[in-house]
Amino acid sequence: MTRWQAGSFELLSTVSLASAEITLLQLIGKGGQSKTIKELARATNRTDIPNIQYSLRKLASAGLTRKQGAGRSGVTYSLTEEGCHVSERLQDVRERLLLQALAGHPDLTRRLHSAAETLEELTELFGVAVRQAEARSGS
Repeated sequence: MTRWQAGSFELLSTVSLASAEITLLQLIGKGGQSKTIKELARATNRTDIPNIQYSLRKLASAGLTRKQGAGRSGVTYSLTEEGCHVSERLQDVRERLLLQALAGHPDLTRRLHSAAETLEELTELFGVAVRQAEARSGS
């Protein structure tokens, strides 16, 4: 999966990014709202905040993201105009390539839709379990 992500990115940019950085770029662009490091860490299931900060600095140096605010809780990250453009193009390239690859495999497409529905349901169940655990522990 990481090779697929990096390969797709290389089709449209000369900036050298690792898969983790490409993932952060896509997450920051998702939903059109700025994201905190905590939100990015949670979305990627990562706890290595210094490495996430390094990736965010690398994205900013490439002109793809910007940092707003100050302090631990007031800092958010958003895409620059170039970052939005690259993120949108990446999404288009990935969708086009995947649709082409799946075109000759209708049964696989059906099974993937079913798997995606199952994963969404599991995500909701885990979310409920986490909220219940947090409520019990007083977090």
